Amino acid sequence: MLEIFKSIPAGGTIFNCITVIIGSLIGLFAGKFISEQKRGTIFNCLGLFTCYVGINMTLNTKNSIPVLLSLVLGAITGEIIGLEEKLNILGDKLREKFSKSDSNSNFTQGFVNATLLFCVGAMAIIGAFNDGLRHDPEILITKGVMDGVASMMMAGSFGIGVLFSVVPLFIYQGAFTLAASLIESLITPEMYANISGVGGLMIIGIGLNMLKLTKLRLCDMLPGLIYVMFFTALFA
Repeated sequence: MLEIFKSIPAGGTIFNCITVIIGSLIGLFAGKFISEQKRGTIFNCLGLFTCYVGINMTLNTKNSIPVLLSLVLGAITGEIIGLEEKLNILGDKLREKFSKSDSNSNFTQGFVNATLLFCVGAMAIIGAFNDGLRHDPEILITKGVMDGVASMMMAGSFGIGVLFSVVPLFIYQGAFTLAASLIESLITPEMYANISGVGGLMIIGIGLNMLKLTKLRLCDMLPGLIYVMFFTALFA
């Protein structure tokens, strides 16, 4: 499957959109019959697999010092900017605006909640970045499976609005993939490896959060993906 989507521009995002469509359609017909216990079991399995993907990515690291410095400085920068907090506030405002102003609130709630879940997060940005730079859609394929399961659950509760979230999802992740592909020629093999290391540590954090073992503020760490290119060049 990886090889098929590697050969397609923005293949990871396309796979992600396909899984959301399939998951939403299944959810519209069968989502209400899945118990909370089974949902918890499914998400625990996805959390473990996400940790596995992150560990695999960190093994590509060439130099641990730039990775460590980038992660720490990125997290501090994100906290100073209030990156995660601002994203959360934006999400809350969107929910409030649409749920109050739209007569068909069930449709809109499904659309807004699904869009925020699928787009606002470290995995969407890291995965799209990785797909654009390395033509490696593995993170987005993992995310696609997770989003497919989530869309199935949400569509069972909110209805067809969840299905339409594929439009902003495609635009959002596709834009990051395109932007990454434009700077591909400037990235050295060592930068590739260390970007993978920083991203892998964040992916492990996502898995740990899914398992409810931690409450890491991962969006605050995203500036580390920029810092790692500078530090890798500095330590080369």
